Parts: sequence; structure tokens; C-alpha cells
Amino acid sequence: MRKESVYIILALVTALGLSGPGVAGDSEVPEKAAPPKEMAEAMDAMSGSLKLLRRLRRDPDRWTKSAAMVAKGSSAVISAMRMVPREIQNLPDGPAKLKALADSRRLMGLTLAGYARLELAFLAEDEEQVDEALDVLKELKAESHEKYNRGEQAP
Repeated sequence: MRKESVYIILALVTALGLSGPGVAGDSEVPEKAAPPKEMAEAMDAMSGSLKLLRRLRRDPDRWTKSAAMVAKGSSAVISAMRMVPREIQNLPDGPAKLKALADSRRLMGLTLAGYARLELAFLAEDEEQVDEALDVLKELKAESHEKYNRGEQAP
């Protein structure tokens, strides 16, 4: 097989993987809504998936349902990774904008890793790991909002 063919196949596999399946992760939970088209919409979906975890605390199937909910939130994180925060869009082109873009990608990558950690904690049915993963996600949210959501915060 030629080198160019390998690159084309790799690019197609990557594109298919990033386009997202119709199912949230491997949780067998079908996504009901179309993927978010704006950053705010994606952030709302991420936040909503975590807020719904509180309602599941007393559910007998809490662990499985929570893992599925977190997997759905991960899909929103992946959608948001393709977007650029408005604060960064408004920056003039140059080194500061490039640095902000790289930092935004770093934060989104850490957020996706946090969601994966949380999903694994629910699948392990480990309350301590769940609490630790939620703490990490809260810290990431605070850092992200401090840097890239200043113009959208309420006075």
C-alpha cells in the first residue's frame, strides 16, 4: 500500500471518529438532539448532563444511568472542541490569539479527560472517585469561565 493511501485512510477514519456516532459513547443511550452548533449551546448540554446526576442519586440504577449521562455530556464536549470561544474570536490575529486558542484546546482536552474519568468512576461504582472527578471538572469550569467567558458573565 502506498504511503499516500495510508494517510488518506487515516484521515477518513479520524474524520469519521470525530463526526460522532448517533449514540452517546458506548452507553447505548441514543442522542435525542442534534449536536450543538454554538459554544453556549454545547456548554449548556455539558452542564445539564452533570446537573442531572443529582436527580439520579436515589435511583436504583444510578451507576449505569449516571455513566450514560456523562457519556452524553462527553459528546457535547467533543462538539465544543470544534468551536472557538467568543472572547478568543474577538482577539486580533497574532501571538496572543494563538496562545489563547492553544490554551482553550488544552482546557477542552482536560475537560474531556475529566468526563471520561467521571464515567469510569460511575462504572466502577466508586463514590470517592466520582467526587474527585467532579471536583476536577468544577475547577476546570471555573478556570475556563474566568479566562474565556468574561463578556458573558452576569454583572
